[in-house]
Amino acid sequence: MTIVKYNTEPKEIYFKAYNELSKVEDAIKLLKEENIPFLQVSVLGKVSQFKSDKAIKSSKDIAIVKLYWKDLLCKTVNFGTFYNNESGSIFIVGALVSTFLHKINGKSLATLSSGSYGIFRGIGLSDIQATTYIKLLNNGHYLLILRKNKNEVDIF
Repeated sequence: MTIVKYNTEPKEIYFKAYNELSKVEDAIKLLKEENIPFLQVSVLGKVSQFKSDKAIKSSKDIAIVKLYWKDLLCKTVNFGTFYNNESGSIFIVGALVSTFLHKINGKSLATLSSGSYGIFRGIGLSDIQATTYIKLLNNGHYLLILRKNKNEVDIF
């Protein structure tokens, strides 16, 4: 018989908005250096903003965006994109990909009119926080979302 020990520490969600891609890169590098066990990282951003920040001319090739995040985070990290009428084309990378791209009646949850808002509320943000982060995303900010054990090192 194998006994599996589960981590039952309470988890906390942290959101941080960055107006520059280089600041997201720095935060992720810092997180890698901390080597925090059980840390789950996700990043959301507008595809058009990313391409502008990286001076990518191709309007259709999302593979460059995917490769960038896989190189920065981890080769096996989840990646996806969705289109939202308010935000436009959005990429999501990390632990929350399956939540944002979960299908309901054939459509990804995040593509629904209040999908991202509902996801943010569902993972613990208040109404005001969820609305604020969606506005920041719509204005070209990158959202770094962390889920970590409550008693781990304070990251922000």
